[in-house]
Amino acid sequence: LDESLFIERIKKVKELFTKNYGNFKLAYSFKTNYLKRVCKLALQEGVLAEVISGFEYDIAKYIGYSGEKIIVNGPYKPFEELIKYVEDSCMINVDNKEEIENLNKIAKNLNKVVPFGIRVNIKVGELPWSKFGFSLENGEAFSVVKEILHKPKELRLNGIHLHIGTNIQKPDYYKKAILNLLLFVKEIEKLNVKIDYIDLGGGFPSENACPLNEKIEDWNIKINLSEFVNAICEPLNKYYKNKEKPLLIIEPGRLLIDESVYLISKVFAVKNIQGINSIFIDAGVNILPSAYYRKHKIETFSKGSKELTDIYGPLCMQVDLIESGIDLPKINEGDIIVIRSVGAYELSQSMQFIRGRPAVVSISSGGKINLCRRKENYEDILQCELGVENG
Repeated sequence: LDESLFIERIKKVKELFTKNYGNFKLAYSFKTNYLKRVCKLALQEGVLAEVISGFEYDIAKYIGYSGEKIIVNGPYKPFEELIKYVEDSCMINVDNKEEIENLNKIAKNLNKVVPFGIRVNIKVGELPWSKFGFSLENGEAFSVVKEILHKPKELRLNGIHLHIGTNIQKPDYYKKAILNLLLFVKEIEKLNVKIDYIDLGGGFPSENACPLNEKIEDWNIKINLSEFVNAICEPLNKYYKNKEKPLLIIEPGRLLIDESVYLISKVFAVKNIQGINSIFIDAGVNILPSAYYRKHKIETFSKGSKELTDIYGPLCMQVDLIESGIDLPKINEGDIIVIRSVGAYELSQSMQFIRGRPAVVSISSGGKINLCRRKENYEDILQCELGVENG
């Protein structure tokens, strides 16, 4: 983990949105990478926490987040967890009518006014995220707002949440989503609903995240963040030109952390398989699950002319293929390779399959090296099992 890159990206995003819109807050999506060191750095930089589950909420509380700086999203919020979120004054975006009813019960029991937002969805491009929230297109979201207005005074709708997808390469998708969202805002304003915040979720792309069906050397690895900012801020500024601006929130994970983390691996064997130089490294798809759906920029310290190379992991399965058909210099047993942009979803979606997960170290902006997570051992993997001693 290169801490300076993570902090630099946070500062850049905050600077651009604040300059172009003004009333802005940045949140970090914990599910993308909930390494405590990463989340603590986000807290130190004044970034809100966006959590999806009770255990992510517990991580946020453990490292020092107060409830009002935690945003709770997601389609599943168990009743017991929802009580904690309300008591802690978290920002809650509901995903279904059942959650609204549960909030109503909790508000009555606590004799407390509970502000909350609703998640809405709209199809943008080829991105069908209809599983989440309430549809703008078929009128469901507007109908839900009218139902909320007939609830007791303990419930107060004050926000809208929209997340259109993941690793989105086209800024125009955000512009289309915003324009449709503002049409919805205009309609509910006629019902005297005052929106305090618009939460646009995340989905922003990272560099060096090439799809499997393209060549990494042909991939446009540089994103123009300003284009995404303008696509979002221009319609908002136009609509709120003579009005009080609501708080704008975005919740990126991939954009902030992906490029800040590297996977360093060692070659333990070299084979020639059907005429292709094939190297075997000590990192498998169990710790690099994105190898199934995207390419990564891979670097080596070897010199010399390049040759077509396949990179396999150490797992006992044919699909443990890290990279296929990449041009690399001649690599030998014992050489080190560096896999770039592995900060997003690799650690949080990794698993202990055949081999445990590796240690994680961070390098601070001052050059200090910190051990953030030690290498797993068999006791870590088996610690939840019971009864073997009595067998």
